[in-house]
Amino acid sequence: MEKSSRSLSGLIFLVCLLGGLPGVLFGEPDTSWQTPRTDYELRFPHDHGSHPEFRIEWWYLTGHLFAGERRFGFQATFFRLGQRPEMPTDQPFESAHLYLAHMALSDPETGRFFHEERFNRQGWDADAEIGRLHVFNGNWSLTMQEDSEQMSLVGSVESDVILGLNLNPTQPHVVFGEEGISRKGPEGTAASYYITFPRIEVSGQIRLDREKLDVTGQAWMDHEISSSQLDRGQVGWDWACFQFDDGREIMGYVLRQDDGTPSPYSKLVWISRDNELTHLSLDRYTWHHEGKWLSSDTNAEYPISPRIEVWDPELGKQRELKLIPILPNQEIVGKGGGVSYWEGACDIVEDDEIVGKAFLEMTGYADNIAERLQ
Repeated sequence: MEKSSRSLSGLIFLVCLLGGLPGVLFGEPDTSWQTPRTDYELRFPHDHGSHPEFRIEWWYLTGHLFAGERRFGFQATFFRLGQRPEMPTDQPFESAHLYLAHMALSDPETGRFFHEERFNRQGWDADAEIGRLHVFNGNWSLTMQEDSEQMSLVGSVESDVILGLNLNPTQPHVVFGEEGISRKGPEGTAASYYITFPRIEVSGQIRLDREKLDVTGQAWMDHEISSSQLDRGQVGWDWACFQFDDGREIMGYVLRQDDGTPSPYSKLVWISRDNELTHLSLDRYTWHHEGKWLSSDTNAEYPISPRIEVWDPELGKQRELKLIPILPNQEIVGKGGGVSYWEGACDIVEDDEIVGKAFLEMTGYADNIAERLQ
């Protein structure tokens, strides 16, 4: 049995109807918004907070939780979309920004996938601080302590799930991209500041079906800051974060183009135990779409068990990694004309052995994003 409500992408589509989101996603930002610059040096903890001078920003957590032998996957996303930069931001109902939030829990023991989404204008129901990570949407919140990079997450999924998690980064954050900028296309505006905590120790409690469970686990956190994200002609993407048992990580994605080929701006990055980054272009890895799963809700066919062939810079050899989902149906179904996509927890398998954990996101299989958001 699956439970889900309107997807994050569905609400993005609603924002598109309200205020011209295609320019945000496809390389045509309003020139009054800032874009990432190579001469800007990120400052922390200040830049963990909000950047209202940029039009689009999100804080994105995925992870794996354990209560004894029982396992869960979880996701929490807080999303800010600027509307008109000339509007004052000190008035509670001026709506200078819109805030979306997404909370999900996968329960493979019962086969259930819980999901809820929220959409609020800036004000007492939703906001994000400048200079400090504190973002909230209703009673959901993600907050960083003032004297450390430890964080707390409070969330829920309707009346079924309550999350209260402590997040302690065990590795420093990294910044992806060349010269501090993650580029998604040939236009200079299709870029972001991409900040990641690649390994976070998690502890806390979840309540599921009125049962309270103490949980521990590990998480991954992305923070992206942009005014435009994609290049036109890109119809979807496959993205994953890998956390290996040997203490290393990978962030990788393939941007799929409307002619069926991967964009040359696709990227895979190894993160060493010392937080050193090795960026690999498409000639150093191959993303094979395998493990077909057919959605009964959207009739989309998702390759939920992709196989990635990649060069390992530490071992000096090619490796073949396969992602196996802990639950086949982790599709978030867009309602009311929204975009549907698959997002879920996986194991990393190599030579029939589990060598780590991953989270996989796939868009553009149920809908052509370029067509929907134009």
